[in-house]
Amino acid sequence: MKLSGKKLIPGGVTERWIYVTLIPTIATVVIACIAVFFVFRRTYYFSAEQAIQFRMSSTISSLPSSGLTYTERYRNMVDLVENFSEKDKFELMILRRDGSVILTSSGFSYPEDTVNADFAAAQNSKTGYGSHIGRSPTGEHIISVTQLLTSSYGDATAVRLVSSLKLIDGRLLRNVGLSVLVGIVILLLVSLTGSLYITSLKKPIDAIGETAKLVAAGQFDTRIDNIYSGELGDLCEIVNNMASELQRTNNLKNDFVSSISHELRTPLTSIKGWSDTISSVSSDDELYQRGLNIISSETERLSGLVEDLLDFSRLESHRNLSYDPVMLDLGAELSDSVLTLDQRAQKLGITVKYTEPEYPVIVDADKNRLRQVFTNVFDNALKYSSRKKTISVKLAVDGDSAVISVKDRGPGIPKEEIPKVTERYYRASNSVYGTGIGLSLVDEIMKAHGGSVRIESELGHGTTVILTLPLHGSTKPDTENIQQ
Repeated sequence: MKLSGKKLIPGGVTERWIYVTLIPTIATVVIACIAVFFVFRRTYYFSAEQAIQFRMSSTISSLPSSGLTYTERYRNMVDLVENFSEKDKFELMILRRDGSVILTSSGFSYPEDTVNADFAAAQNSKTGYGSHIGRSPTGEHIISVTQLLTSSYGDATAVRLVSSLKLIDGRLLRNVGLSVLVGIVILLLVSLTGSLYITSLKKPIDAIGETAKLVAAGQFDTRIDNIYSGELGDLCEIVNNMASELQRTNNLKNDFVSSISHELRTPLTSIKGWSDTISSVSSDDELYQRGLNIISSETERLSGLVEDLLDFSRLESHRNLSYDPVMLDLGAELSDSVLTLDQRAQKLGITVKYTEPEYPVIVDADKNRLRQVFTNVFDNALKYSSRKKTISVKLAVDGDSAVISVKDRGPGIPKEEIPKVTERYYRASNSVYGTGIGLSLVDEIMKAHGGSVRIESELGHGTTVILTLPLHGSTKPDTENIQQ
């Protein structure tokens, strides 16, 4: 059996990659975009301030500082403001000592109590220069600089230049948007390359995991289609070698069980035959007859265990059990087995209560395999029942199925162990003696007949084994997995 990589599913390696790689990458790109925004913003605003500062220097240098009367100086200042050649780029203002506006190139009037932050900064500066980025009274984003005049111009104390940042903000947003776009492209590339890497890594991991599950389930012929190189290829090879060794060990075990079971058959048959022969010889010695009866019963039990081992060896080797289905009355077969159970139970001081319908319950089944099922289930019921207890056996019909329930009043099975009791070689924590293959074999035989086994148990209140078989004509047995 070959396995290749299965379709990717979320979780595991993918989740770790998201946390370890993708999230830090996203955080880095976001931080980088924020940093780019502030770098661009500082650069653009600094360039704007330098430009307006240069314009301020040239404007102030054009003002006459001496040789004119106060009136002439004021007149020149008015002419400078009114004839300002860059009104489309800047607004030129002449300010009083209190910061209010005397003249402005825009022609708009300002409240007399208006004091701007750049003017306040200029007053507190040793150089008489101040700048500010903020909002105009109309809400427009602006940059403004103020330079205090060093010569006397009457009420005029400072010159102020104001410029809109609308164009600069637009350019800033475009560049930041471009940076964000580059960041998104980087994230997409990281995600794509990361996904491709995770896919190449996860496929062999999935294949290895699936193979390990199948090997753990007993399918030792499972192998990984090793098409990988490097450490993953080595790991696949190790898993394949492990499966091969387990398969070889399992085959040796099955061969040993089969061989030893066949070897035990002959002496057990001889012991059984001679014990029956000797017991037929007349003898009044009670101990003599008791010993022979024990030899005979124990030989029968050992023979049953040997047959179970042989059947189980066939199942483990994926060889089918022999199966000869016929139409039969389940009630008649069950009542014969219950009669044998009752004889054994009486010797142990245990009562058997049997209930069946008055009409025949017809099924398609192998008589000998059904007897094997009944024997295993009844043996368990006897093992875990004590004197003066009752074993209840009931046959009923439920829809298209015949249902057999066998209830003992033993110690019960822990709830967490109930799903495991039909597993091969499993023995419950409170089990007495046995090989752990009886109920597993019962489960295999019932499945082969199209039926099922269900265990219900409660600690201190006993265990109920429920066997279900399809009625004749309702559901055919599973002959695909059984050799006719």
